[in-house]
Amino acid sequence: MMVSTLLAINTRVKIGWIPMLVISGSMPISYLILFFVDNMGILFILYAAISLYAFLVLLIPFREGKKWAWAATWILPVVLALTAYFAPDYAPYYYGLAAVFTLGLLLTMKDFFSRQ
Repeated sequence: MMVSTLLAINTRVKIGWIPMLVISGSMPISYLILFFVDNMGILFILYAAISLYAFLVLLIPFREGKKWAWAATWILPVVLALTAYFAPDYAPYYYGLAAVFTLGLLLTMKDFFSRQ
């Protein structure tokens, strides 16, 4: 029998985890809407998939305190920062989201790596 331990949800973890969850959960919806509006459909499907992946990792294994989930969540802020670099028209938006994710991950880092 496998026992699943949830990450201790203290104030610091809530401040880091909840904004990441909300952003990664709303991004697939916005990208799917843009898929039908803009000509760059395939790119928006890719971003929707990456965001949905991050949302699911944050929702289940991240909350369970899996160290791999903390490391895997770095994929989304890296992709957002790279997008900002290559699309300067949207840079403030993407850099802002990447900063929120980076701050959230750094706030939760202590709880992932200080446990035995």
